Amino acid sequence: MGYFDPNFYSLEEYTVSPPTVSVDNDTYPDHTVVKVNGANRHGILLDIVQALADLDLIISKSTVSADGEWIMNVFHVTDELGNKMTEPAHIRYIEQSLMFAERRGGGSGRPPDEVRTCLNNLLGAGHLSSEHAVLEMTVTDHPGLLSEVLATLLAFSFEVNSAVAWAHNGRVGFIFYGPILPAPTTGLTELKVQLKRVVEAHCIRGIEKWQLEISGPSPDRAHSAERRLHQIMQEDNDWEGMAGRTDFPLASEAVVTAVEMEVSVRNNYMVEVNVRSRDRPKLVFDVVCTLEDLNYDVVHASVSTEETIAVQEYYIKKRGGWSRLTEMEKGKLVECLMAAIERRPGPWWMRVEVRVLEYRESLLWEITRVIRENGMLVLGAKWDKMGELAAGIFYVKGGSSSGNVARRLIRWLRKEIGGCDFEIKEYNNS
Repeated sequence: MGYFDPNFYSLEEYTVSPPTVSVDNDTYPDHTVVKVNGANRHGILLDIVQALADLDLIISKSTVSADGEWIMNVFHVTDELGNKMTEPAHIRYIEQSLMFAERRGGGSGRPPDEVRTCLNNLLGAGHLSSEHAVLEMTVTDHPGLLSEVLATLLAFSFEVNSAVAWAHNGRVGFIFYGPILPAPTTGLTELKVQLKRVVEAHCIRGIEKWQLEISGPSPDRAHSAERRLHQIMQEDNDWEGMAGRTDFPLASEAVVTAVEMEVSVRNNYMVEVNVRSRDRPKLVFDVVCTLEDLNYDVVHASVSTEETIAVQEYYIKKRGGWSRLTEMEKGKLVECLMAAIERRPGPWWMRVEVRVLEYRESLLWEITRVIRENGMLVLGAKWDKMGELAAGIFYVKGGSSSGNVARRLIRWLRKEIGGCDFEIKEYNNS
């Protein structure tokens, strides 16, 4: 469960139509019911779902009604360990963070630091800092790429305070942010040139498709890093070809009882979207994020979990009021939702968790180098630091699925990055 600051008390008073947030722990024995009602606006559902995701709450069931000028939401949630939210301070935080989500008006501004949770009870919830420089990159994936990019940033003194990375459908997206930009004009140009060399060194076809953007501090930076990563990978078209694939990793590697991921879109009295997939944390956020970024408004929705399978149903309309989609629009929506479900690494992959009490600048690169030298691929990563404290989660695959791989990786990590606490978790398909 994320950390909650005991000194956080209240937000500013509302002037018009204050939302209502209630937390019910009495109705059900195994989960907490969170109800959120308020004035409807574009993007409000995503803001609420993102607030729940930032608080590390697991949504097992939900109903949403946003017809007209009012929105009514009910979420059945637990913490990451499957427990109800019973601590008064935690309940207060849920109420205040959801009230902030409703009032912020389409994502302008960002939640106060007190509402942000932390990775392994140490760090922030992954919001892009408004005070730091940000490097965003999408490129064709290849083994060891993350380690090579980090080595380049280290050589140019770009200190990575926070990072998130996902690999999907042959593409990989990185977002790094830190307090120091390379030396003004020449340093920034040289960094881009060197990163281009790293990309071209592994280029097979002679022309590499890649995107790189480095921006300075911005007071308007509001989205979570993970939402921004969804956006840049969608812009990179990592969703293309998803509907025609038959080798879904989510189905073959993760879904039990041979149930495959299914996404359907059809024109009814409203556009109806049905999603059936293996359940995992933040699944609802990933789907709602994609609908929002494709300019669809959710009018009604229901989410439920059947053992390990999540079933989601959405009734949507295009922003602007259109209620029917063309065949091309339906096809793109199906592929984008499939990509959103697959992008985020799931708990079925081997997961390396690292906690550091004595931080050093080269540490993130050292960890990825050890993973690379052990013949493993990084499917996803998240890293945060605060002062001398740092923590990271790395999803990896490679070698075999036996425990020998995990033990070997533990041994090398202990040898190469002494002073770290770390844990390796492995999903067993059997």
